[in-house]
Amino acid sequence: MARNLWRPSRFGLPAPVIGIVAAIVVLLIVVVLWVRGGCRQTAPQAPPDVPDIPAVPEVSIPPAPEPESITTPIEEIPPTPPPAPAVQPSIYQKYWEAGRDAFDRADYVNARKQLSQALKGIKDKANRKMIQVQLTTISNELTFSSHITPGDTTVESYHVKSGDLPSAIVKKYNITPELFLKINNIPNDRSMRADRSYKVIKGPFDIIIYKKNFQLDVFLGDYYIRSFAIGLGRDNSTPTGAFVAGDKLVNPGWWGVVDESTGRRVYVPHEDPKNPLGNHWISLRHLATDGGKQTDYGIHGTNEPQTIGKQASHGCIRMRNEDVSELFDLLVTGKSRITVIAD
Repeated sequence: MARNLWRPSRFGLPAPVIGIVAAIVVLLIVVVLWVRGGCRQTAPQAPPDVPDIPAVPEVSIPPAPEPESITTPIEEIPPTPPPAPAVQPSIYQKYWEAGRDAFDRADYVNARKQLSQALKGIKDKANRKMIQVQLTTISNELTFSSHITPGDTTVESYHVKSGDLPSAIVKKYNITPELFLKINNIPNDRSMRADRSYKVIKGPFDIIIYKKNFQLDVFLGDYYIRSFAIGLGRDNSTPTGAFVAGDKLVNPGWWGVVDESTGRRVYVPHEDPKNPLGNHWISLRHLATDGGKQTDYGIHGTNEPQTIGKQASHGCIRMRNEDVSELFDLLVTGKSRITVIAD
């Protein structure tokens, strides 16, 4: 008959269970003993003798050569320029501003001085024209009127004595008798009264002819007076250089037509329609230093006003008849200089 192993023992438990518990107890005892033995400290022991290792000799290692520098061209950047200084007005611009201010105040003596200086340096054509217009207005007031403005050194008063004649008076001042009578509103020589003072201008007047601009400018000393439009010789035949006013003629004849049969010039009277000289003629004379001889050229009027501003004459300077009449009264033979320049 088989034995029943799961029958309770005297401990109240089956035998197999008791065996398992006993085994676990034994296993725990073994583990505890092993752990205690492994954690116990042991006395330190001296290290075993180690034979001496010979020293390794020092080896001198030369420094590694520096790598060759590679020069990369660097584009040179120019330094930043300093800011441009503010544009300062030129001295001529300052003259112009001062002249305009004086002109607006009707201080014509000072305005003429300032504007004449400005005209020497201002190059812009439009600005020059504005200055010239103002100076012409001033000239009408200071120069060609009958009164004398205080501070104007270009004119003075002359007290007429008994027996004085305009032609004698003006010789001292290098002006024409016609101009003296005109500015003083004297109809003729006989109308001038003794024991009376009249205005005289300290001349002479001079002119500059600018061929490039077809323009003739009149000056009194350094002061600009006015301008006239002109015509010139065809093929640039009008001569340049320095001259002086020569012979002056009213209603001039003309020796301009060549007789084909004789080869000589034929005289054409003033009233002949073929005479191109107009009402006045002012010849160009060489300076005394150049011999002082009369040239074949002159300044004259024209019966062809449409040629003003063109090269159409035989070499003379043409003007409108009313303009050359005014110029005729300004220029003095042997005294007034005439300068003809290309520019």
